Amino acid sequence: MSGKKRITVDEDAWRETMRKANRLRDVERELPGMIAAVRQAQEQQAARDRAAMQARQDELTKRLAGLSEQARQLEKSTTRRINAATATIMNEARKANEQRRSETRQLLDQQEQRFDAALSTERADRQREVNALRTELEWDRAARANVLDIARTQVSDARVLHDAIAASLPHERFAPGQLGRLTDRLAIAESSVAAGTGETALAQAQELYLKLGELRAEIEFKDAEWRAAHQTAVAAVTALAQQISYNSMIMVTDEESDVSAELDVDYWSDGELSAIKKEADQLAARVNEEADPPTLAELRDISERSVAALDERLSAAVAMARTRQWASQVRVNMAETVVDVVESIGGYVFEGDATFAGDDQREAFYSKLKHPDQSEIVVEVAPDEDGKSCVIRVMSYETGNPDESLRVARVHAIANSLREQGLSGTSAAEADEPDPALRDFTRIRQRPAARAVPGRA
Repeated sequence: MSGKKRITVDEDAWRETMRKANRLRDVERELPGMIAAVRQAQEQQAARDRAAMQARQDELTKRLAGLSEQARQLEKSTTRRINAATATIMNEARKANEQRRSETRQLLDQQEQRFDAALSTERADRQREVNALRTELEWDRAARANVLDIARTQVSDARVLHDAIAASLPHERFAPGQLGRLTDRLAIAESSVAAGTGETALAQAQELYLKLGELRAEIEFKDAEWRAAHQTAVAAVTALAQQISYNSMIMVTDEESDVSAELDVDYWSDGELSAIKKEADQLAARVNEEADPPTLAELRDISERSVAALDERLSAAVAMARTRQWASQVRVNMAETVVDVVESIGGYVFEGDATFAGDDQREAFYSKLKHPDQSEIVVEVAPDEDGKSCVIRVMSYETGNPDESLRVARVHAIANSLREQGLSGTSAAEADEPDPALRDFTRIRQRPAARAVPGRA
């Protein structure tokens, strides 16, 4: 086994390995392919949102065609303001999504503030226009004196707007119960018109029309707010999926030898990557659920907390996989050191018989040496529970009477050699009554490997 590179094991080396793994993860987040995939997902979702919003607006416009001329002009003005504010906010949301995820909370707060400001502005503008319309109607009423006719027109406009909201806008989703309360007030205004009480009906209709207009704006703004949060969530789960894909098989390079190898992260993390992917897929499915879409709060939680938590687990899984693969090579190198020592002092010879338990590189590594008198020594190098050092056992299977002094000499020689190699944190012991089954390397290779516990190498 001579000629193989020996690797030292200490706390600083483990921390350095973890640091390098996390540093590489930061670089991998910015891979052009991943960024392109996220941008494509955002653009596709934005296109779907634009199409859906335009179709809904076309339907709403068609249903508002039955309004009086004055009311029709008022709703056109409202539509222009809502569309302009929505377009601005959605564009800002798309740009914000391209920034780093660490700023997600701040971006979500800014989006919410923008929607609140836009809704307040729309309410003020609509109130001003409604007041101007009222003034115009008062002049008309003074000129014509037929208050009942004016009330009938106003109630009819309120009915058209009410029915357009009911048929075209997701009112129960974004303003549950509000349209139903206005429906009751509309019925009262229609009853007043039917009873001929023009003054009462006119006052009721004017107030009702203002409330219906505010409700329309609230629903449309909340829908746009949800879509902006949805785009953010789509970008977040898409980025996470890309990172999982990029990190499933990664290249690792020994900086000293410049030798590279492919690292199966799921294998070396004991399936942690698969568990993360399963949860990430569930998040993506929830984000894109159409029959029961997620709420605004859910989308914000997914973007801000859930994806970030899985991203942290992914970083930890990659680091764990790297350190476990590295520790596996350490066990082989430690076995080499022990075999060299035993060969030098005891007349034992290594004949190339070595294996991992269960033929699994995550498990203990075994080497066997033989003596001319058919005695054997088996060296076991196993990961300890926290994975930061190894446990070495030397098991002697002697054909004659055990030589206790030779055993003691072997243990001291191995310990001294390990210290010389910089492996001072590693312990070695010689088993008093070794398990006879450990002499059979065929059985060791075929033994089902125990899944490593978290923290083990």
